[in-house]
Amino acid sequence: MIIPFRKKYPIIIRPDRHAMSLDLIDKSVLDIMNRLRRHGFQACLVGGCVRDILLGKKPKDFDIATNARPQQIKRLFRRCYLIGRRFRLAHVYISSDRFVEVATFRAAVHPDQAQTGRYAANNVYGTIEEDALRRDFTVNALYYDRADSTIIDYTGGLRDLKKKIVRSIGDPLTRFAEDPVRIIRAARFCAQLGFRTSGPDFKAALDCSSLIKEANSHRLLEELYKILRCGASAETIINLKKLRILQFWIPEITAERHESRLRRRLGALDLRRKRGVEIPNAVLVTTLLFDLFYEAMDTAAARGGFQQLFIALNGYFREMAARICLPRREWEAVCNIAARYRTFTGTNGGRRWKSFERRFVQNAHFPGALLFFEILVDATGEHRDRLEYWQARASGLPEQGLRQPEGERQGRRKDRQA
Repeated sequence: MIIPFRKKYPIIIRPDRHAMSLDLIDKSVLDIMNRLRRHGFQACLVGGCVRDILLGKKPKDFDIATNARPQQIKRLFRRCYLIGRRFRLAHVYISSDRFVEVATFRAAVHPDQAQTGRYAANNVYGTIEEDALRRDFTVNALYYDRADSTIIDYTGGLRDLKKKIVRSIGDPLTRFAEDPVRIIRAARFCAQLGFRTSGPDFKAALDCSSLIKEANSHRLLEELYKILRCGASAETIINLKKLRILQFWIPEITAERHESRLRRRLGALDLRRKRGVEIPNAVLVTTLLFDLFYEAMDTAAARGGFQQLFIALNGYFREMAARICLPRREWEAVCNIAARYRTFTGTNGGRRWKSFERRFVQNAHFPGALLFFEILVDATGEHRDRLEYWQARASGLPEQGLRQPEGERQGRRKDRQA
């Protein structure tokens, strides 16, 4: 799609007129940009990192846009790997587990070309102006040019940043129809930044919400993880309901009877993420879906022991897991975590309890299950004594002096009396 240039753009902001602080940019990122420039290429920071720095936030990731082609980038950096079939990207590693994404400017696509497929022309390289117009939202299309430290705005992103608005570049109805996943991204950005969608974007999102069923399942799963890790998942889910996306994406979690509990759980999850706590994917998904699991625990098939509960949960929600595109191993980990809830909260006792407890704590799924239980207790305020007991068992404290939940102490007394 071609979006015509406006005469008033680009807006170029001199270094003394903007709040872009080099202190918030990793030195290794500046080194990559400087090396590109020394070899005659243009190098700009772009996207969320520029947006966040202008808002006074420390970016988590940095993206660089350049007029260097992928093979040219690869020749400049020893630890550089090219990825992607439809659009080649360069990952330049700055440590053993961190990389900076370096992408070549992409060209605008003529509507006739776009007819051949949504991604058909992604490997057509172009200018920085064309690259800006290909991006999703105006606040994500700001460039920091390392050559003269200016901010370049081709789409009105600075204006929308000041007004706290998430606005599509071009006609929102067309952009959301091209890629409905952008609606999910808009909901997340609004939640993370405290912004709102523009009026036309909100209306277009409602009109295109059903198209999310046609989106790539792997991309949707990736967006789901981003939501649950972003530190604003509770507000993002609210935004997705307002935009009518959830009813076509994950309708199982839209029931009003679940809304309050889901919001509290996600709020507890968000607090941990804001503190920088890393949380496994299986725990994230369990936190999102636990209301469904909890209701299923009362069914006849799930009233047996742990193994019966695991089998029941796995069977009840297998179709949903396939639709969300959860890998089988990850889905089984989710069911394992959920099935352990009864053991955490139960009043187990008896002669075999010690042996069971030892195996339970040593199981590979126990750390994830305990982490989820901590989130659940933080959200509800219930079962605090049982959480403390299991935390102590996890830390390997000896039996002497270990405070057990009251229900379990009573269970053991009854066993001795019997």
